[in-house]
Amino acid sequence: MTWLGFVLVILGIWLAFKVAGVVLRLIVTVLIVIAAYWWLAPVFGWPTLGELFHVLGPDVPMPELKLR
Repeated sequence: MTWLGFVLVILGIWLAFKVAGVVLRLIVTVLIVIAAYWWLAPVFGWPTLGELFHVLGPDVPMPELKLR
């Protein structure tokens, strides 16, 4: 392996660690925001996470259930 190949392998490993760190940081940030909203929504009278998911979630038709 030439010195250029060695440098490229080291650079690739370094970039992989950087990308993994950014992805983990984004996941943790999203989890913190969701937890803060879940905790603060009842205090401020905001809609719950279930209501938000129902309103903003995927556009899936809800089946009509008839109760006798």
